[in-house]
Amino acid sequence: MKIVTVGAGPSGLYASALLEESGHDVTVLEEHHTVGQPVQCAGLVGRKLVRMMGDEAVLNHIDGAHIHYEDSHFALHRKNVAYVLDRAAFDTSLSRNLNIIYDTRVLRVSKDGTGYNLETSNGTHKAEYLIGADGPTSIVRSMLPFRSDIKLYPAYQERLEFSPPDEHMAIVEVKRPFFSWIIPEGNGICRVGTIGNREALGGLKRRFGIDGAALSQLKAPIPIGRTDLVNDHAFLIGDAAAQTKPLTGGGLYYGLRAARMLADAIEREEPDMYQSLWDKKYGKEIGLGLKARRVYEAMSEKDLKRTFDIISEKKEVLERDADYERHSTAIKLLLSSPRLIPILGKNIGNLF
Repeated sequence: MKIVTVGAGPSGLYASALLEESGHDVTVLEEHHTVGQPVQCAGLVGRKLVRMMGDEAVLNHIDGAHIHYEDSHFALHRKNVAYVLDRAAFDTSLSRNLNIIYDTRVLRVSKDGTGYNLETSNGTHKAEYLIGADGPTSIVRSMLPFRSDIKLYPAYQERLEFSPPDEHMAIVEVKRPFFSWIIPEGNGICRVGTIGNREALGGLKRRFGIDGAALSQLKAPIPIGRTDLVNDHAFLIGDAAAQTKPLTGGGLYYGLRAARMLADAIEREEPDMYQSLWDKKYGKEIGLGLKARRVYEAMSEKDLKRTFDIISEKKEVLERDADYERHSTAIKLLLSSPRLIPILGKNIGNLF
């Protein structure tokens, strides 16, 4: 079976590798000259991903976070709750032994009988099965009839020389529509970023006394929402499929889990199985996260401060019971607080 994957990000690479191992003819088309560049995410992942994929690209372990909102703050502690990845090294490890055609931008995608034609900057390719792993602004998604409801939020990050008080604790500042962060990479280097408002990045650096020129910078859209994953023999995965956590925008673990589901569906020649597997595993999780996001973005500053205080009071429960990859666990723990009922009542319209 001839399979073409558009995009050499981690989810597309992993799906391609699994299909290649099963004996399929897989070609990956990548618009850049190498994998892993430019870096498109903060590179902070949970322990489940490291257990799933190994620790070859791990730079540092994270034991919790200092959470700030205005003049208030608290700390959450859990040993090895997260890991900082060298994304270039991680992506490179996934690309080994794959047939990747670099410097090739897909310009047009069209259906051709039971397959697909792809017009690119370097000629035409044909595929029986097509995987759109081409990021938040996916051309595969836009040129084929996938139903989607996705909002893109701009993310900004800089790598800078800065030594935080604890190199194994992240710093998070509540700043809508998402938050800002300082992630210690190790060796006196931190990743400092924000989603939604670039001005928040400068404010965060000033508050923590971070100066100096950036060693590197990134700007990338974060997709939040939902889309069809399957259209005939075409599929979406990773950021192209908005397989991200609605509250944080993290998507690496979800994308890699989706890669296994997609490879299984193609191997069985049951395309719709991919959608059903995804919906069964993560449909309710993402649905609850989207509702929580709508409430978070709409609530008043006064209610946000009250919510922050409630979270602070429940920090021991969150440290013990919350799941890094399933934010619904934290949401449900917080919903057990009677003090949240008036806040939810004011925002009931955003839940539906």
